[in-house]
Amino acid sequence: MEDIFEIYVTIDTRVVELGTCDAEHISMIVLLHTLFEKETGRHEVPIDEYLVWVYLPWSDEKKVVNNDTELLEVFRSFSEHKETKIMFEIQKMPYIPVAHLASSSDNPNPQPRFMTDLNDVDFSGFEENIFYSDGDDDVGENEHVGADRLGDQTDIVGVETDEMGGVPGLRELVVIPEVPEPVCEMPDEIDNDLFEGYQSNSEDEFFSDSDDERGDSKVQTVMKSNCFKQLIGCPIRFEVGQTHDSVYTLRGLLTDYAIQEGFNFKKIKNDKNRLTWACLAENCPWRLHASIFGDDTTMQVKTYNNNHTCHRIYKSQEARAKWIASKFEVLVKNNPRIHCGVISDLLRDQFNVTVDTQRLYKAKKRALEVLLKEHTECFSHLRGYAVMVQQCNPGSAAYIRLQTDTSIFQRLFVCFEAQKMGFLEGCRPFIGIDGCHLKGPYGGVLLSAVALDANSGLYPLAYCICEGETLLSWSWFLRQLRCFLKYPEDRPICFMSDRQKGVIGALKMYWPKASVRFCARHIYANFSKQYSGQKMRKLFWKASKTGDKHEFNKYLQDIGSINPEAMAYLAAIEPCHWSRHAFDQSIKCDHVTNNMTEAFNSILKDCRSRNYLGLMEYIRRMVMSRFQLRKHECSRWGTVIPPAVNKKIKENSVECRVLRTLHSGEGKYEMLGLNRAYTANLNDRTCECGQWHVSGVSCCHALAGIRHHFGVTGNQNSLQDFIDPALSKAAYLRTYNYMIHPIPDLCVWGDHVGAPIQPPHLKRKPGRPKLVRKRESTEKPKAARSGGVVCGKCKLPGHNSRTCKTEGRPVQTKASRKQPAVTEDEGASSSSNRSKKRQRASSKHVGDKSSQPTTQVQTQPISQVTQLD
Repeated sequence: MEDIFEIYVTIDTRVVELGTCDAEHISMIVLLHTLFEKETGRHEVPIDEYLVWVYLPWSDEKKVVNNDTELLEVFRSFSEHKETKIMFEIQKMPYIPVAHLASSSDNPNPQPRFMTDLNDVDFSGFEENIFYSDGDDDVGENEHVGADRLGDQTDIVGVETDEMGGVPGLRELVVIPEVPEPVCEMPDEIDNDLFEGYQSNSEDEFFSDSDDERGDSKVQTVMKSNCFKQLIGCPIRFEVGQTHDSVYTLRGLLTDYAIQEGFNFKKIKNDKNRLTWACLAENCPWRLHASIFGDDTTMQVKTYNNNHTCHRIYKSQEARAKWIASKFEVLVKNNPRIHCGVISDLLRDQFNVTVDTQRLYKAKKRALEVLLKEHTECFSHLRGYAVMVQQCNPGSAAYIRLQTDTSIFQRLFVCFEAQKMGFLEGCRPFIGIDGCHLKGPYGGVLLSAVALDANSGLYPLAYCICEGETLLSWSWFLRQLRCFLKYPEDRPICFMSDRQKGVIGALKMYWPKASVRFCARHIYANFSKQYSGQKMRKLFWKASKTGDKHEFNKYLQDIGSINPEAMAYLAAIEPCHWSRHAFDQSIKCDHVTNNMTEAFNSILKDCRSRNYLGLMEYIRRMVMSRFQLRKHECSRWGTVIPPAVNKKIKENSVECRVLRTLHSGEGKYEMLGLNRAYTANLNDRTCECGQWHVSGVSCCHALAGIRHHFGVTGNQNSLQDFIDPALSKAAYLRTYNYMIHPIPDLCVWGDHVGAPIQPPHLKRKPGRPKLVRKRESTEKPKAARSGGVVCGKCKLPGHNSRTCKTEGRPVQTKASRKQPAVTEDEGASSSSNRSKKRQRASSKHVGDKSSQPTTQVQTQPISQVTQLD
């Protein structure tokens, strides 16, 4: 046989090319020797045992090769089918240790032999080195087990006896009496590697030398040698002799395989002990049979015909609702309101399957039932979560309130020690509070308290899950916050809220000395319902953002000149709640809106549908990682001024260039602007505009005086000296100097004292659930596709010519659009042509003057009328 074949070997998911060979120079030893040399680079014959298969491409099967004769038959078959590439698959057989054999004819009961000198012993022929320890009773890898470990005073060896009938390979255990053991001194040059590698592996089997267990070990060897392994991204493949964990595992794989290949099943036998499935198509020979093997649980494929004569189908009946729900359970869990059409598109793209809408709705319903089960089960873990928060983060607060005389959940408050200390030591005394509705099956509201760091970044301080935004829930949340923070009585603090649903009453009750600001955006939303108009809106925001009391009164007078009732409406709200000029100057924050809590709620927008425990953990992990990330970013700042403060200073420095500075002495300046003059005092850190002492950042007038102070006096003080210490890098580092410690996974929490917490009663609101929040009349509508449409009549965006409501407006024609540039000669010729046309038109109108005197001027061109004027 002169055919030359290309030899490839698959071992441990790798493909090794061995080269070319013919049938006259091939054998099992040559094949293994070449593979061993390719893998290790050593010219040695492997001493391990291997299992060898060959892949037959013409039948899509694998065949076991046991000896050289079968190997030659393989080469002859490939030669007959004109195939030149041969793919082998080789696996190393697991090592089964056996006891040392002794000759029963010479000495039926030999004495153990001891090695007293190890210098002349060659260890190269040993695969494993086994050492026994008196203090270790665990069964390690490749250890001999038998006779229930008869004790440390006996030796167990394997011998052959006459009662075995001369059957080779069978052994029994014989107990040898103890003999005095000479003391062996281990030489220093013995390699320490001999004493390593004795730990047991989870993949190792428990072996015994007893006759009863030898058959089981052989079964385990076969099961382990051809166990099904699904590689990520690889298609499912079956073969004869393949083993599976259980009949349920095999059924799931067959379902996935049917959808992968595009056919339906006919289930001939389908019970716990045997499984015979065939292709449903008529005359298609595909068929698989498997049955129980070995341990009464493992299934083994006994016969398998992989030939398909039918065509692929796309409306598979195997893609049932249960299967679809299992594939998209995580997707529905993260997006409970996902449309079924999206799931249909994903099925078509990922699995080449098309299913009806009814099945999609059933699959989504199944996934939502699993989601509801997770929401219900999370309540039983809340008590353990509170314990773990306090154990992993000592000093933290995790308080749970139950409904009166029941174990039904009502509220949960969480605040970590790191958040508390960072706020007290580094943040400005300014807290925004707000609530957002949760979208899970049990509803509820998440109340949050958010502060600002020195760089004006969001600093989540505390959060609470409650039944709703009521006076009782706000009072409980603010009382827990007050008790946990232990805020000093003599230190100022300010709260920003939206004046909704009991929050003002709760603040007066538990924070009576705190100054309270109202979100100006919410005030204007109510104000604009009665007093709307663009001019009114501009005057309102000017009155809210000004730091000068005289300007504030002027803007109110302007509003009153338009509508006196509007002025009375705003005058009824104390200016300290919504205008900068009346804010507490010790807070060093000029915010007039509650956008920081709105921004925090928007971060949680996609997480509001999670269960309560998952939501708490998401917030904790987000805050935990943000602490370390900001601490690391702060180390890379080039200045001692935070970037947000530095950006604001640069913007103010641009405005100060147009100011004329007059120095009066002792740090006092007068700045002359285009409209009015302002005075500033560098020593007191104040300015007449009010922005400096309210925000803590130098305004444009103060920067003009600081520039003069640095340039004229030659003083080299840093700009940081004129910025409040609460807005410095040192304050920023103090804020994030602490850390939130991670919490172990739920599976290791264990049981905790106390009755399990029960979920609240499900309350379903009447009508169809609303998916979109109602927007205020002053809010901008959500951007839609119509924003890119331009009307063909009025040339305005937002609508088309069919829906255009503009009447009487001149239509811009195509001729009036911008024309392309022309040369001077073309421009001169076109200009002369237009002049001639105007002259002809003028002479024509003059000739018709007697007959049409009233229409002479009206019919003249626009350019000519302009010349007459």
